[in-house]
Amino acid sequence: MTPGLLIPLSFANGHDKTEPIVSAIISQNGTAVLGCQDGTSFLLHESRPSLHAAAPQDEPKFTRSSRPASPADSRTTSRSISPASTSSGLAPFVVASRARISSGITKEQVEAPKNFVDYDEEPDKLKDLLKGRRPTNKRGSLDASVATLSAEVTSKRKDGAYGSLLSANNSPAFTPVSTPSSPIANHQALEFQCHVFPPPRFGQPQVVADLMSTNDDCYLTLYVSGDLSVTSSLDGQCLTMVHMDDGHSSHSHHDVSVNGRSHRHGWLWRCLHRIQIAQSTFIVASGSINSDMVPPDIENDDNQQQSRLIVFEYTRGDQIGAASVALTQVAEWFVTGTSVGTSLDDGPAILHYVSWEKHLFLSSIQLTAAPLVQPFEIHSSHDQSGLAALPNPFKSNKVASIETVPVQEKEPVVERIVLKDCHDAGILDIPGVILGVRIRTMATQRILCWSESHLVGFQYIDTSLRPVFTNKMENIERVEWFTNAVYAIAFPDRIEVYSLVPWTPGSFPVLVHTLQTGLHDLVQMVSPLEALIVDRGNDNGELQVTRITYDQLSSNKTQRRSRRLLQTTSSESTSGQRGTLVTSVLPLDLDLIITGHDDGLLRTTSFSQLCQESLHISQKISDVALDGCIVSLHVVRNGRTKERYIVGGADDGSIAFWNADTFKLNARWIVFVTPLTHVFHLKSVSTGPLRGCVLCVSQDGTIAVFVIDGFQFLYIIPGSAFPLVRVCLGEDNLLLMYADRRARAWDIKTKEFWRSMNADKAEEMLAQGGWTDLYVRRFITEAIYVMKTISTSRNQTRIILSRRDRLRTLLSALLTHGLNKGIDEICQEDLDIPLSSVAVGITSHGSVATFTTKCASDRWCISGDVTASLALAITTALRALGLFEELTDATNTVASFYATSLASAAGEKYQHPSLAFLARHWLNGSQETRQSARFLFDAAVVRLTEESALSIAEQWQHHLPCLQPTADRETLRAALSLFICGYLAAEKYSLFPTSTLTDISKSIQLYLHDEQSLFRVLAVDLCSRGFHIWQHYIDAMEILRSLRHIRSNIGAQARSAVLQIAGSNTPLFMTTLGLDILSPVSVEYRKSVLQIVAFLIRKRPMVLYPNLPKLMESVVKSLDPNSTAHRDAVLDTATEILGHVVKTFPSIDFHTDTQRLAVGTSEGALVMYDLKTATRLYVLENHKKRIAACSFSPDGRRLVTLSLEESVVLVWKVGSSFSSFFNPGAPPRQGHAGSEPSRPYLLMWVMKMTIADSLRLVQFEWPAERSVRLKIRESVLTFST
Repeated sequence: MTPGLLIPLSFANGHDKTEPIVSAIISQNGTAVLGCQDGTSFLLHESRPSLHAAAPQDEPKFTRSSRPASPADSRTTSRSISPASTSSGLAPFVVASRARISSGITKEQVEAPKNFVDYDEEPDKLKDLLKGRRPTNKRGSLDASVATLSAEVTSKRKDGAYGSLLSANNSPAFTPVSTPSSPIANHQALEFQCHVFPPPRFGQPQVVADLMSTNDDCYLTLYVSGDLSVTSSLDGQCLTMVHMDDGHSSHSHHDVSVNGRSHRHGWLWRCLHRIQIAQSTFIVASGSINSDMVPPDIENDDNQQQSRLIVFEYTRGDQIGAASVALTQVAEWFVTGTSVGTSLDDGPAILHYVSWEKHLFLSSIQLTAAPLVQPFEIHSSHDQSGLAALPNPFKSNKVASIETVPVQEKEPVVERIVLKDCHDAGILDIPGVILGVRIRTMATQRILCWSESHLVGFQYIDTSLRPVFTNKMENIERVEWFTNAVYAIAFPDRIEVYSLVPWTPGSFPVLVHTLQTGLHDLVQMVSPLEALIVDRGNDNGELQVTRITYDQLSSNKTQRRSRRLLQTTSSESTSGQRGTLVTSVLPLDLDLIITGHDDGLLRTTSFSQLCQESLHISQKISDVALDGCIVSLHVVRNGRTKERYIVGGADDGSIAFWNADTFKLNARWIVFVTPLTHVFHLKSVSTGPLRGCVLCVSQDGTIAVFVIDGFQFLYIIPGSAFPLVRVCLGEDNLLLMYADRRARAWDIKTKEFWRSMNADKAEEMLAQGGWTDLYVRRFITEAIYVMKTISTSRNQTRIILSRRDRLRTLLSALLTHGLNKGIDEICQEDLDIPLSSVAVGITSHGSVATFTTKCASDRWCISGDVTASLALAITTALRALGLFEELTDATNTVASFYATSLASAAGEKYQHPSLAFLARHWLNGSQETRQSARFLFDAAVVRLTEESALSIAEQWQHHLPCLQPTADRETLRAALSLFICGYLAAEKYSLFPTSTLTDISKSIQLYLHDEQSLFRVLAVDLCSRGFHIWQHYIDAMEILRSLRHIRSNIGAQARSAVLQIAGSNTPLFMTTLGLDILSPVSVEYRKSVLQIVAFLIRKRPMVLYPNLPKLMESVVKSLDPNSTAHRDAVLDTATEILGHVVKTFPSIDFHTDTQRLAVGTSEGALVMYDLKTATRLYVLENHKKRIAACSFSPDGRRLVTLSLEESVVLVWKVGSSFSSFFNPGAPPRQGHAGSEPSRPYLLMWVMKMTIADSLRLVQFEWPAERSVRLKIRESVLTFST
């Protein structure tokens, strides 16, 4: 999904109901990310200084009487030496209808990364360094200080997810990091920036399992359900998301052989590992078998120790959007063991795991020279399996037998990396159950292994695993390496840092220092000297993030310094009382939005109240409260009575029906153990047992069937251990498809389980027809819903008056108050837009990110995408409001401010709108969105410096369509490249080298000639904007011909481009037109060209006027009687053209009876044609200046011509005579003077008139055969001929 604007519908003050924090990281840019148990995450940024109340010195002054300045007024001078061009006349708006209203808002927290250090000093030296003293050395003094140590620690830091309570291991950084200090070393306070909600996973709750930061302002989130997302740490946008089962693998069915039987199990994904091999970065996600899905009879089987690993190659993006972030599955491995991890250094990549007998297995990870056919397997066999026994809910506790169904294998993954040299390193001799393993790879492997009661160090050298030391320690939460000799141990209330040099059997670690953390929810070890503590404190959910640092100057090993970076305050503690929270939203209409609350009651509100944060004002409240929070709302209708009912579900598994008009509770049941998530109203079912029924689906896939009329509960269809992903309804059958690629069919007439099958068999069954898909979707109300009721026609303004207030309410949420006093006055006094402090956000790939800002400019300082999204929505809404004529000037002024003056108003941290975002919405949006995106794009481009424009073009130009293989030319990236480079070149022509302009021109030509191209409209638009540039690098005539013959749904844009080119490059256009008329490739081609001529005569007569004589000659020659087929084919079109020409241009006239065509020229000559023979008869030459008008007498024997510049009217004899028979081609005799006109008339005044005026205001009329009347403006002159 392309990102869109949204307005959240939950307004809980503060963060007073935070979910448990399960993972935390700190990214390279200092952003902290807190992952919550409910799947959401918080982004915490360093505090920004508040915007000064006074306007900046260079702030543009907008007053109620000021008019907006066009973006073109401030264009850079780089185009001064470019070919002449025409500017676009776009209106200053077009609002994106992509705004979204999200249902349900939560809170989350973050975690920090880990730092690794490369120390190899002796314990005493290390202690001296940590205390700030210069240690002595027999080899000489060590010139180092605590600052040097800290810098070294940070320079070796790996950005893993140390604080994840679920993570089993952390891995090396993507690339070596070298920063002078810790991301939080400046003691800067943190503040909430963004709350990120993941895409819903139907049938399975999203729970954050692990977080991992990257080096490109992103972080990875692994969910227990198997989703892996890459999210921007700047604005919370989901950049890409994959699921572990999306890849096609030979083991994609995850079968595990147990006790001779094969079973299918789900996987719980727990942690992420990072591998750096050469220049490639790989992400390894590891999961274990879900014990809840293992049959009871094998619950304690050793094979439950199996782990599954899926490897993705991580492709970094860039800030301008030319390169996209990507996760590509490259391998899949199965191992029989736990404590899976990778080595934590920059040496060879090693995968390790521990078997149930405590054997340590090591495997090297290598890039493949050639793709493998089969994935790597260790100690596992994967047989085809059937589905476990399913109880029949409709009969008396009878259990169906296990059914075995063969599974068809998929195409294997082409693996880029493989496991090699897997070997048993030996037994990890440690008391108790092994809880975790950390390995540091050097010339030897240094291993830390811990259990519930002990920590043991091992050394693996020369294929031998040797114990180094054993420490009796309890309550170890995690262990992390920082250097080859330094490691830290996290306990519930402290962190202990140890050093061991040398790492040989018999050595014993030395305690360097202790960081007292106190009881906490989560600890993030940043370096040996510092840590972040995340704590939710007391029961009211107040969240604290504290940075603790070891006091290097103290002699006390436990001394610390602390600084609180963040503390939230619950609304209950500040106000003394707590209001209800909105937990679900159901928009029925803009004026009727139903909200479910945590007190179990329904309330009504409106869009206006939501934007004004007036949730406490409710029109209606339901009469009876449910016992839990209402988490799901849906609407159904009784087919017999036509009454609407609200179907809601609470978090206690209950389902309730309310009357939508009275809010009276009609019925309630508790039928589920997990909350209701979806309701399918079977409106199309008119017969059968499900007529008038609704299917209520719970989070675990259980389905309850209810009859609406009478509120009868019929029966329950049990769920599966795997999430339900698809529901299909047949005549008497219900087909349920699950995430494990299995399907169950139920006979709804007999209420019996019918059969189980794999996904391929189910698809074959569906392909036979007779099935209806009930798709599982999340309900998100698009903000375009607001715009659907708005007309864009001024003739229908009366109809949309009632919608004006809604537009104003929408703008109240979008506009930023406090940026400019003049704009604020215009919005409040002229546009009557109320103030609102509602937070806004964006959506991407199904995820939702909402922002919390403390000052007016903050929302414009988040990211380029957020700036572009907000500006696009504001501009589009203003454009709609500007349809009211009395508001047009004010909306133009406000739109111009948001397009041109935000940078000065928002301050130095302002994020300029993303050109890629605007280009994407131009390519994928509606016509209105395109106009707004184009307006904002142009405004952004003209303000780019030459260096910025060239930098952007250099990053995009390599993706131009002409440079891509055929398969990639129709990709969105190629189209975006052409859009950005093309419009940059059209605006800043002189900056671009010839090679780049040639590539752009060839790409335009490529799309234009491809009739099947999805981006042909882009090529057409670029031709309209920059044809004066592209014509120098490609065949300009061919481009014109392609534009003229476009007949698809973009024909209107193509005709507009033709008119633009005809006006800016008339000679080329007329030359091409004439050649195509005289030498067409076919009869149909000539006919289509003549139709273009007729179109231009109607729309742009002044374009044709300078070349009108040549054009008329081409039209006449197209009627050559020697080519009967061609003449017959174009006769009707040529006749239409002549009719338009004579009606439009007074200097041309046609006499029907004689088939003579008279054409006056700008040089004063008059050319006579005979259409019967399609030849030129003769030329009458007596005028010295332009002929403004001519006209035949009714009998065709006289012709009068007028030259306004000479103030002369001439009368000519043009009828056939005896002498013309002997002298063909000669003009007829005009009396005694031979070729002189028979009768000249001199006007007594000089008429000064433009050519355009002469086309409208000059006219000949013949009241009689020898009397002519000349009308010039209001003057009338009569002549005798």
